[in-house]
Amino acid sequence: MKKIILISIAKEKKIKDFRLVITPSGRNRIGGIQTKDYGIISYPDKKDFEKIGELIYWAFNESDDKVIERSSNTKIEKQFYNCSSYRKVLNEYNEVWFESIEGMYKISLLRKQGNAYVIFEDENKEAVEYIFPEKPTALELGTKVME
Repeated sequence: MKKIILISIAKEKKIKDFRLVITPSGRNRIGGIQTKDYGIISYPDKKDFEKIGELIYWAFNESDDKVIERSSNTKIEKQFYNCSSYRKVLNEYNEVWFESIEGMYKISLLRKQGNAYVIFEDENKEAVEYIFPEKPTALELGTKVME
């Protein structure tokens, strides 16, 4: 089985005083990737790229293949986003995934489609993603995520 780590990064669509929600991942009981019920909620300065990268690496280090036995009873939209429904989260936040698959590091941009996020595709129907040739520094990671 490939070692896969997935970090969910949600950025509020506001230009100033935006909220950033970064959540690490584990596994559900059947082996699928599942976000953990804790993470970081931050209100960073848009140009504080290195600090944003450090927060993402915190979540990266918290992610593992351990099965999440218990999940919070609090709905994710209340727990992290202070929103009344998940639909409101979809409308108010953009999402980026930072993933590592056996030493390959990739950032993928997601977009809202219906009641979920899907990989964003450009006009040529290709996924909008960036693959790092090696593990990025916190500054490189934060800069790419905030583009």
